[in-house]
Amino acid sequence: MSAFFPRNFRKRYPVIKSAKGVWITDTDEKTYLDGCSGAVVANLGFGVKEISDAITKQVEQAPFAHTSQFLSEAALRLADRIIELAPAPFQNGGRVYFASGGSEAVETALKMARGFFVETGEPTRNIVISRWPGYHGATLGALSATGHLARRKPYLPVLKAPAMIHTDYRYRCQCGAGPESCYNDRCSIQRADELEEAILLHGPNNVMAFIGEPIVGAALGAAVPGKNYWQRIREICTKYGVLLIADEVMTGLGRTGANFAMQHFNADPDIIALGKGVAAGYQPLSAILSSAKVSAAFEAGSGVFEHGFTYSGHPTSCAAGLAAVQYVIDNQLVTHVAKREYDFFLRLETLKKWDFVGDVRGKGYLAGIELVKSRDTKEPFPQSFKANAVLSELAREEGLLVYPGSGFIDGSLGDHIMIAPPFVIKEDEMEELFKRLEAALTRFAVLVGDTFPRAELKQTLLSV
Repeated sequence: MSAFFPRNFRKRYPVIKSAKGVWITDTDEKTYLDGCSGAVVANLGFGVKEISDAITKQVEQAPFAHTSQFLSEAALRLADRIIELAPAPFQNGGRVYFASGGSEAVETALKMARGFFVETGEPTRNIVISRWPGYHGATLGALSATGHLARRKPYLPVLKAPAMIHTDYRYRCQCGAGPESCYNDRCSIQRADELEEAILLHGPNNVMAFIGEPIVGAALGAAVPGKNYWQRIREICTKYGVLLIADEVMTGLGRTGANFAMQHFNADPDIIALGKGVAAGYQPLSAILSSAKVSAAFEAGSGVFEHGFTYSGHPTSCAAGLAAVQYVIDNQLVTHVAKREYDFFLRLETLKKWDFVGDVRGKGYLAGIELVKSRDTKEPFPQSFKANAVLSELAREEGLLVYPGSGFIDGSLGDHIMIAPPFVIKEDEMEELFKRLEAALTRFAVLVGDTFPRAELKQTLLSV
């Protein structure tokens, strides 16, 4: 028995032995196909020599330097490379602050927004508006902005009071206009207009930022908003001088078939939080991008951002990040994901032959499958069944790793799994992914008594 403190004391975890490409082997010699890139992190799979070589070289040169004393060539070059990929407001004056993980990135982004208004003479601005459902991290500031009841509940006494609006969650839309309207701009604009209502409620002079995931990840299973949703959010933020923070920890740097998911919606944020894919899991690394406007406020003001972590700008992590980002560029993997999106989702749509597959949604190589008792009524499974965990375990038994989630309807109800393979997955490996997923879903169907496998649906979808 190890002294390691696990996430769940009631669960037995396999011990990883080795990993190569999209495959992971444990110490019992069982092999798994990584269908979710870990926690949507290992975007480049395992064993990329260019990245491991860069790590080794940096460790040999200088593995660590504290940013109060030194900068590193790796951090300087990585910052420049990321800004080159960033939207227009980050060019010609944008900056990159490095941290170790997504929660740290969001925490930094929130403090950066606060610092901006202190520097620009609006110290009353301190409220951040976020969305329900949504997930932004495990640290107290990020968790305060998180719209997920189950994750918040144990820590409510120490969290800042939330200011939240509804997410544009079209599968279970709250506009009351009916299914057809829920999938057009009318519904999305209604959801976005809630931001203006919230700003007016709290007072424009008190609101500093709005934060949201361009496509909601772990909290809502890859929920994609309407095409004009983010443009309307941008208009409202600009009208009231509120900073727009894009949480791209999961979606950034290629996952959705664009450098940044916000680019799909033609809306530019003021601050971007990046994580997971920056170093693709080869080292702990995240990044916070400040637009030229935000950066200039600090440069022209006190010159100091009162914030820092011991491992900010860690040279070895930045060397890994630089190699990972360069690998994505050299191999045109963002374009590759965009091109493969259609076939990926065409295969996912065939899973609707089962009645318990209520919705399939997402973008690029980020997909969510919402599980329901009945597709006709959208009734969720009871919490006691733990549908997401059951299906995830069945998939694991079939040698496939998926990313489960729950509680997004009311803190208890709501189940989904996410499929998010590494960008480098080969065609035969993708075939194997769906073969194993179908095997797990077939076993799940037996458990829930679903006798709804419609072969004609699959055939119709594949002929489109």
